[in-house]
Amino acid sequence: MNVRDLHDLQDDGEPPNADILAGEYVLGVLDAAQRAEVERRIASDPGFARLVAQWENRLAPLLESLGTEAVPAHLWPRIRTSLGWPAATAASPRVWQRTGFWQGMTALAAALALVAVFSR
Repeated sequence: MNVRDLHDLQDDGEPPNADILAGEYVLGVLDAAQRAEVERRIASDPGFARLVAQWENRLAPLLESLGTEAVPAHLWPRIRTSLGWPAATAASPRVWQRTGFWQGMTALAAALALVAVFSR
């Protein structure tokens, strides 16, 4: 028995029954490998596919009643950290968005204008 088999066992040491597995699939609590296995089983086992559909029908009213709420901006850094994602960094402005660029261009234009005026 490998680690993955142990993860798939219930508290009593038995593998999860089809109904529990279908419910976990619909709730979205399976890891990617387990999810892929369940999706293969749905495609090949009509009885299991019916169980999944029953769970979806049971949980659909709950989903409809939840509504949506935007995550407050101050929570995103904590969410990113808890997921192990790198911290979001502010993108540096492009060259033409920098004040220094435009100051330099203005100085260059003024210098060219002076050269043009005094070279005649």
